[in-house]
Amino acid sequence: MERRLQDALDRRGIVARADAVAFALDLARLLVRSSGAPLAEVERSALDEALARRTELSPEARGLLIELVLDPRFRSSLSDSELEAFRWRFGQEAAERLAAERADEVDLAGFAQRYGPEEALLLLDGLFRIAGADGRVDSRESRALEQAADDLGIGGVVYACLLQRYDPRHGAGDLTWRLASERVTVGRSAANDVVIPDPQVAAHHCTFIRSGEGWRVVDAGSGRPVLLDGVPISSAPMSMGAVVRIGPWRLQVIDTVLKAQCHRTFSALTARGLTRHIGEVTLLEDVDFTLFEGEVVALVGPSGAGKTTLINAICGIAPADTGEVALDGDDFHAILAEDKSAVGLVPQDDLVHPELRVEESLFYSGRLRHERRFGDREVKREVDRVLEELGIEHIRDSRIGDALKRGISGGQRKRVNLGQELLTRSTRMLFLDEPTSGLDPRSAHDIVSQVRQLADEHGRIVFLVTHDLTPGILAQVDHLMVLVPGGRIAYFGPPAEASGYFGVASPDLLFDRLGERSSEEWAALWKESRHHRTYVATRGVMLERLGAQAGHEATPARKKTVDEPLKGAGFFTQLRALTQRYALTKVRDRIGLGVLALQPLVLAIVIWAVFPVPTSRLLFMMSLSCLWFGMSMAVRELISDRTIWRRERKVGVGVTPYLASKTGVLGVLCALQCGLFTSIVWAMMRLGDYGYGVLDLAAVAALTGFAGVSLGLLVSALYTSSEAAVGTLPLLLIPNICFCSVMVSLKDMAPAALALTWVTPERYAYDLMLKVGTHLEDVSRVPGKWDKKPISGPLYDLGLKGAGVEDVGLTEPMLVGALLAFAAVFLAGTWISTWARDRD
Repeated sequence: MERRLQDALDRRGIVARADAVAFALDLARLLVRSSGAPLAEVERSALDEALARRTELSPEARGLLIELVLDPRFRSSLSDSELEAFRWRFGQEAAERLAAERADEVDLAGFAQRYGPEEALLLLDGLFRIAGADGRVDSRESRALEQAADDLGIGGVVYACLLQRYDPRHGAGDLTWRLASERVTVGRSAANDVVIPDPQVAAHHCTFIRSGEGWRVVDAGSGRPVLLDGVPISSAPMSMGAVVRIGPWRLQVIDTVLKAQCHRTFSALTARGLTRHIGEVTLLEDVDFTLFEGEVVALVGPSGAGKTTLINAICGIAPADTGEVALDGDDFHAILAEDKSAVGLVPQDDLVHPELRVEESLFYSGRLRHERRFGDREVKREVDRVLEELGIEHIRDSRIGDALKRGISGGQRKRVNLGQELLTRSTRMLFLDEPTSGLDPRSAHDIVSQVRQLADEHGRIVFLVTHDLTPGILAQVDHLMVLVPGGRIAYFGPPAEASGYFGVASPDLLFDRLGERSSEEWAALWKESRHHRTYVATRGVMLERLGAQAGHEATPARKKTVDEPLKGAGFFTQLRALTQRYALTKVRDRIGLGVLALQPLVLAIVIWAVFPVPTSRLLFMMSLSCLWFGMSMAVRELISDRTIWRRERKVGVGVTPYLASKTGVLGVLCALQCGLFTSIVWAMMRLGDYGYGVLDLAAVAALTGFAGVSLGLLVSALYTSSEAAVGTLPLLLIPNICFCSVMVSLKDMAPAALALTWVTPERYAYDLMLKVGTHLEDVSRVPGKWDKKPISGPLYDLGLKGAGVEDVGLTEPMLVGALLAFAAVFLAGTWISTWARDRD
């Protein structure tokens, strides 16, 4: 046939390259063969348009080609019976020529292999153009096109996209069927009574059974959830107006008509050539994939395979050295810079405050994610929505708890952890790190089923890092991405096809096969596989050549679930929310509060027992105790919730409001603790008789405690281990004792030691506490007696003033300023360390 076409072109003086003629002929024959004959005029026009889009042939040459491939004498792919009929009609010689030509013809699979994914997609698009030339694609044509897509190695999402493009009913997301029997099966497979050609719908998803005058919906056991009015069911009667959701589709039965609605935008996340190195170590190498809205991918692989590195590269936490990440063709990292809420990261650990109730935890998370104009009432509405979506409304007032403090169950904590990332409707992507870790099989299945529902209903793309490859989990997943050490992809595609690809009985056994080849061999094998062509190359071509509807072209129905980007909460909104939440967690920690209240009482009793009368050493113990109160209270605080802070930092929580909330709450608690302590000592030791006012003394104690809080926060910011931070306290307290003048008078210190006293907070705190009063007791020359002396004497003995009568050493305002300066320096160091750690 190719020779005849070339001869016909030569006779008419039409010049065309031989390779272009061969390709056009293969394309036209497959278009005609797969479409069926005869073709109506509108279908012939669609065929001509398909040829014009890819071939270099002139209109006249295309016309000759179409006439040739439609000629019954040269029809290709005849069956044996058709060939026999052709022989009787046109003779043995013509039949032999036709049989010889048929032997050289290429089928759909051969076409895809010969010309590649781009031309295979062009062929399928041409078939859709022909089938949809009359304004719709009927069920017979739809089944034929689905089979053609399968033969060409083109995945279900691409097929669904083309079907939506060329069939107005699917484009509008509005389909209807008449229920003619008592039992109606619904699913993606052509074997069903109602066929919904959507890859997010199971092959057999559910069944409608007539029950009296109504209907009952029954889950077909596919593993994908069936929801009746938002509630997962296995079998339930349908009330009037009830809505059944399967995948992204909403089904309603009205009398004897089944109505299905769905609005798909085929928004896509694309990664191309992601590569990352640290020195000579390869963390990622040439990672390519495309994921469409509503798809869930299970990310698996041995330790060190690069799973976390890949997630960080996608989210921009640690971008790849080379390659790009795009969402609907736009730079995804630029999108995240404008709207951090576009990505939700759910870590393996349950990063929630155990002292809070479920509703409180979600409210404060929402308050930190929404700007001030989004008031508390609106945030509470979002909390109600998330509680309903996750099915945890009944525990909204329950305490979260943890392993030590009993609260909600582990599975419920996972839901609360997930709910924090769902409080912003603009979240378009979720990354879940081992969400089923530590859960029983039933709870694990429920969590993944919940994630599946979130993907189906809101079109979110979900990455599920897991080692659980049991059938119940994989039934909820669209794709399995297997990484091998070095950050190379060994497989990407449907879980059902993974067993055959790796040659194992079930996907959970594939880890045993990964060690049989090197990472380079697995990556090379993958790049040459049919699965790579189907699920990577063809998808990429579809986005580039066919222009799948992008997320910014979303229909109104989809826009209701993905709102405009959030600007994020401002400084004062964050400060208020963080302060309220932190204060609530401290107040709810009754054991901690009890210890804080007991410390002043115990130390006051110890001082009362040791010191028979007020002396300078008693004032030293008071100031040192207040410094200790502040340091011990704050030294663990930044370490204990650092993982929570890092998570909230990713959604825009600032360093300054975070540290300000810690400083404010701890400062108030320390002031109360120091005030209680000084009040008890003041009363027990009758310090009022020595000119010490209780309020003045409490104010100095609170200022000293605040300096201690600031120093404790600095230590907490510098360390990653609570044990190391606590172990540092003696190293800080002992120098404060040594250089404050109580052990050795400043007059007797060596110059180097004297210089160090100027950077010792306790020196200033002790000096200031002494100067609040007028007199103190001192040892008398008579054994067992004490002499009341003005404080100028102890100040001189300690070296805190000179011999002059008018010399008072450092004045009280100077001492207050020094303590405030120490606190400011410590807090500045805390801010810098926290900021630098976040940058790392």
